[in-house]
Amino acid sequence: MAELFIQENLQTETIASPIDESERLVPFLRLPDRFNLSQGDVWQLVRAEPSGLIFLNPRPTAETIGTYYEPMDYDPFISLKQTPSFQDRLYTFLRRFITLRYKATSVLKRAKFQQGERYSTLDIGCATGDFSCELKRHAKGVKLDLYGIEMSEKAVRFAQEENELYAKQGELLTVDFSIEFDLITMWHVLEHVLRLNETLEKLHRILKPNGLLVVAMPNPDSWDARHYGKYWNGFDAPRHLYHFTPKVFATLLAKHRFKLIDMHALPLDCYYNALLSEKIVAEAKGSSGGATLWLNAIMKGSIATSADVETASSVVYYIRKS
Repeated sequence: MAELFIQENLQTETIASPIDESERLVPFLRLPDRFNLSQGDVWQLVRAEPSGLIFLNPRPTAETIGTYYEPMDYDPFISLKQTPSFQDRLYTFLRRFITLRYKATSVLKRAKFQQGERYSTLDIGCATGDFSCELKRHAKGVKLDLYGIEMSEKAVRFAQEENELYAKQGELLTVDFSIEFDLITMWHVLEHVLRLNETLEKLHRILKPNGLLVVAMPNPDSWDARHYGKYWNGFDAPRHLYHFTPKVFATLLAKHRFKLIDMHALPLDCYYNALLSEKIVAEAKGSSGGATLWLNAIMKGSIATSADVETASSVVYYIRKS
């Protein structure tokens, strides 16, 4: 593999392809951290051949990855903000009345829960527990036991006290509820985990034989990813460690005795990713963007929504055991 570019003062580690350690790794794209653009393009994406998996390499270690997260900068944590901005309020409205409802109804349609039965659900990376609450709101005629896992202590406390989730702080590999689940959801979470293969093995172990696993992730094959390049919000180095196309993700799932049964796009993610990407571009140019930024985001988000699922901005995958 060609020599990789990265600042020497960053504490990192290099890894082999999680699909096949024998794969050849070739440089794909250099990236900045969108929260620290002045630092320059200090992160490197590589592509594994022949699988096509794109991932960050080198990447932060388990000891240093936490320094790159500021929970209050992430939209799922808006419930914790005391003085939300206009954009925060707009995001909250769209998320509550459109996005969460769309996700919940789409998941319930494919979970095929039976009337009068009781089911256990686990939301990994549950933030403040809003999705689980929306799921319960739309699950008519069934009883749901809601569980959650979240790294943020404040978010876990909010999920427990305000949304009545049985939530624990940590990550999947460090938290155990000692039960199996009928439904496990991961909304933009799997691309963050350091120990990918171990995580998928545990998911297989805790999912019931007829259970449903739902995973949503950005798609590096999307129109907006190609358009924005290193400034695409979906790359989000160094927090996003892996970037899966549908084909590549299906290959990884098969390795862990899973099968992909369905998938669809998340239409609003096209506009969300376009807006944040436009902001990154504007900041890189030393500009605020103004009204032009919003107009560009609407226009380019609209272009992205016309793509099919294979080239959608974000894809939701529905998975069962093989």
